[in-house]
Amino acid sequence: MNIIVIVSDTFRRDFLGCYGNDWIHTPNIDRFAKRSTVFDKAYIGSFPTVPQRYDLFTGRYCFHTRGWAPLDPKEDTFPKMLKREGYYAKAVFDTPHIVYNSMNFDKSFDDWHYMGSKIFEKDLPKNKRDVEVPCSLSKFRFVKEAAFYSRLVTLKEDEHFCARTMLGAAEWLEKDMDEYDKFLLYADTFDPHEPWVPPDNYVNLYDPNYEEEIIFSPRYDYSGYLTAPELKHMRALYAGMVTLVDKWVGFLLDKIEERGLFDEAAVIFTSDHGFYHGEHGRVGKHTVLNPKDGWPLYEEVSSIPLIISARDLPKSTRCDALIQPVDIMATILDLAGVPTPKGLHGRSILPILRGEKESIREIAVSSGGPYFQHDIARPPPHIKHQFTLSPDPEYVSHSTITDGKWALLYATEGVPAELYNLQKDYKQERNVISENRGIAKELHRKFYQYLEDIGTSSELLKIRERL
Repeated sequence: MNIIVIVSDTFRRDFLGCYGNDWIHTPNIDRFAKRSTVFDKAYIGSFPTVPQRYDLFTGRYCFHTRGWAPLDPKEDTFPKMLKREGYYAKAVFDTPHIVYNSMNFDKSFDDWHYMGSKIFEKDLPKNKRDVEVPCSLSKFRFVKEAAFYSRLVTLKEDEHFCARTMLGAAEWLEKDMDEYDKFLLYADTFDPHEPWVPPDNYVNLYDPNYEEEIIFSPRYDYSGYLTAPELKHMRALYAGMVTLVDKWVGFLLDKIEERGLFDEAAVIFTSDHGFYHGEHGRVGKHTVLNPKDGWPLYEEVSSIPLIISARDLPKSTRCDALIQPVDIMATILDLAGVPTPKGLHGRSILPILRGEKESIREIAVSSGGPYFQHDIARPPPHIKHQFTLSPDPEYVSHSTITDGKWALLYATEGVPAELYNLQKDYKQERNVISENRGIAKELHRKFYQYLEDIGTSSELLKIRERL
């Protein structure tokens, strides 16, 4: 069976119509969902971009060992395993983090094509005085991203990252796939990650006639620095990018259908995490305010879309089993008929879809770690990598533990934990840990056991022994 994997960075699950959104236009992915299985309880494992790709590629969590770090070229990955079974592995992507700074994810493929726009390869202004943008620079995360604005607004629609990547992937299917008996096509776009500068017609779908400051790449911070209209327009910019991504993912899906691949390929759509647009009083996905303390991973960031279509699997079906990116890797191998190697943290989803099992895991754990505002090659003392669990109690690493009904947001002993009843309070607005201490302790017990099972060091376990 051929394998096609589509990853869209920072794509919030609840911004898709097939996940209940009623105000954002996503007709193409919604149509794909109708011929697929939609997973309602898919959660990130390791957070954010690079750690999630590690989980996906290797079937093993990395938030307790390496976090944001290069992939060892000698490490086994699902593209390599498929190649050994006669697959041709092709990657088309514009997400820079998986190849820049020798991250090495490209080395798993027979061939890869980076689709990042040449418009960003030229020198950018380094002085704030040389940057002209439609709002105060104090509201931007990076001056470098602010400098993108004058270039982004000049892009034609088919020059945007997601368009270039999906066009490139579709072109490969049109011209090259017939040369191979079986193939893996991996398409990875950085959109709808900020900066958000979609064409005006996309923005006008959601907030027309807006005339105040345009926050297209916001500072990760508590949301009080933005006015209500600015927050609304920021969401509209993101929603415009979501609809743009939907259009061009739809272009690739149409090519898949045109080539008859829905009858002979597994097609997977997913993301790596979400983004706060003012929920919980936050803007961003993690804090850059205090490098010693990350933000809790609420549903807006920890839950992800996961939609899978494959021959002989259920169509127009929903699955509420807990799933994580490490399980996607195991599932890909199962779909391809490739034996699953020992030592994986992930498990194939197929027994659930075939009615052989109701679940493959009791809990899903999403975890990152402190974010450092300097070169990741030189992290603070006692921390090997950023976005990893810290053995130092001064560097607070937040984890979210969910059984699908309840969610425990936990860091370390001594840091106040939060508990939410997802069945009654999906938006996590009321912390009910004080009246449900027993449930919180049981989730913590399962979390600690889980950490032991995946080989977490005693140094990391020591400060996480108690709730």
